[in-house]
Amino acid sequence: MKILYINPARLQSGLDAIITGAPLSLISIAATVPEHDAKLFDFKIDKFRENKFRSDLNRYDAVAITSMTPQIYSALDIAKMAKEQGCTTILGGYHPTLVPEFVAKHDFVDFTVRGEGEHTFKEIIDYIDNNKNNVSIKEIDGISYKDKEGRIVHNNERHLEPNLDNFPMPRRDLLKGKLYTYLGASTRQVETSRGCPHNCKFCCIIKMWRNTNKATTYRTKSISRVMREVYDVDWKNDFIFFCEDNFTINVKRTHKILDTIMKAGVHNKMHFSCQSRVDTLYRNPELIDKLYKANFRQIFLGIESVHQQSLNAMNKKNTTPAMVKQVVKSLRDRGISIFGGVIIGFPGETKRMVRQNIQNTIDLDLDCVQFTPITAFPGTDFYEEMKSQGRITANNYKFYDLFHPMMGTPDLTSKEMYRLVAEGYAAFYLKGWILKRAKEYLNPVGKFNWMFNCMGRLIKQGILGGLSMLYSQGITTKVISKELKNKKELMKDINFSVQKPVIEKSFKSLEDKTIKPEIVKEVSEQA
Repeated sequence: MKILYINPARLQSGLDAIITGAPLSLISIAATVPEHDAKLFDFKIDKFRENKFRSDLNRYDAVAITSMTPQIYSALDIAKMAKEQGCTTILGGYHPTLVPEFVAKHDFVDFTVRGEGEHTFKEIIDYIDNNKNNVSIKEIDGISYKDKEGRIVHNNERHLEPNLDNFPMPRRDLLKGKLYTYLGASTRQVETSRGCPHNCKFCCIIKMWRNTNKATTYRTKSISRVMREVYDVDWKNDFIFFCEDNFTINVKRTHKILDTIMKAGVHNKMHFSCQSRVDTLYRNPELIDKLYKANFRQIFLGIESVHQQSLNAMNKKNTTPAMVKQVVKSLRDRGISIFGGVIIGFPGETKRMVRQNIQNTIDLDLDCVQFTPITAFPGTDFYEEMKSQGRITANNYKFYDLFHPMMGTPDLTSKEMYRLVAEGYAAFYLKGWILKRAKEYLNPVGKFNWMFNCMGRLIKQGILGGLSMLYSQGITTKVISKELKNKKELMKDINFSVQKPVIEKSFKSLEDKTIKPEIVKEVSEQA
C-alpha cells in the first residue's frame, strides 16, 4: 500500500507565522507500518497546488491526517479531497480525540482515531490491507466510524502502551529536505515522555494521554531510548526540541538525561530547547546551571499572570511573580532565551489587571511571548462548565487558535479580550523589541551570540513573518491604550517583594510510570 501522511495548513494568526514544528505524531505512526510506502506532505511548509495535489492523491491508497482544533476544517477539506480521489481517509490527533462525533459524522472520513495512535493505526492499515489478521472492525479499539446504517459507532477506548520504548523509532527519513524552524533556528523534535501527573480541567493533554478508568498516567522513555532518538536526529539542524509538555517535571530524571548528553559530548555539537516551569527552576537553581552546561539555549515558561490571585486560582500556588522575575533573570543572564506564555482574560482579571500583565511581560524582557486568551477546548471539563454558564461566544473551531477569544468572562467580553490580545502584541513587539533583540543577537561576543548564525531566517521568518501577521490582523501601535502607556501609574500597586509561595507537598513517586490518584491534585494551568 501507499500511504500519504498529511499535516494540515498552518493557522493564519498567532505564532504559526514564526514557528513551524515537525509533525512528530505522523512520523511516529508511520514507523508502525514500515512495509508500506510512505510520504509526508506538510501544508505548513510544502508548496500546495490543488491540481497537482489531487493528481498525487491518485497514487495513494490511504491518507493519514493529524489535526488540532483550529486546523480541523483544513483537515476535513483535505479528507474530502482525498476521498474524491479514492483514498481511505484516517483522521487522528487532539481534535478527533476531544470531539470524535464532529469528525466521524462526515461521510468522507472513514476512520476517526481517538487517543494514542500507534497501535490503532497499525490495526487500521492491516484491516484495509486485505484484513490480513482477519478481525472485525468492531475489534479495533480506539476508533469511531459510521456503520452501514449511517450511525456513528465508538469502539472501546485504546489503552495506553505502558512502555514507550516498545514503539519503533519515528520515521525521520520522511522529514528529509523539509525545514522546520523555531525563531529562525532549524529544529527537530524528540519526545522523552507522554502525559502529565497533573489533572487540569481545561487541559487537552489529560484527554489525549490517559486511560479514563485508571489513574492519571505519566510515562517516560528510558535514558537509552532518549539517546537513541537524539542520535537519530539530523545534526545539521541548529536545535533539538524536547517537545513534551514539561521536560523538567521529574528533576532527578532530567539530571540523568542532561548528564548523559554531556558525557556523550552531544552538547558540543547541538543546541537544545525544552518546556519547563518557573517553580521547578526556582526550587532547583542547580538545574538551570546544568541546562546551560548541556547547551540548552531556549526554554518555554508559562508566565501566566503577575497577579497572585490568578496564579492561586490556577492552582499555581507554588509560583509567585517575584519567583518568575528571578528565574527569568537567571536564565537570561546565562544567555538562555525565553519564550513566555501569558494568559489574557483569566476569570477575575479586569482590563487594568490584564494591562498590568502586559507591562510586566515587557519589563521581564522575554525574547518571545504568546499572549493567549483564556480558551476552553471542546471535550474538556472547562468547556462544559463555560458552556453551562453561557460564556462560549464562538462555535467556529477556527477561532480556537489561542489568538482569537472564543469565550467571555464576568469581567471581559470576548471583544474586549481580543482588543487586549492585540494591545499586548503591539506593546511587546512594536515598541523597541526589534532593537533590543538585534543588540543582543548581533553581538559576536555576547551571551546570545549562538543566535548569530540564525539571523537570516530570524529576520525573514521571525521578524518579517511576525510583523506581516500582526498587520494582517490590524495590529499596530495605535491599539495601545493610554493606560498602558502610563507605566508608573499602571504598575504602582504591583509589589514583588511581599509575595511568598505556598509550598505544597511535592509528588513522591515521579519515578513511577503511573501516578496514583490519591497523590494527584487538580492543577488549573492553561496548556
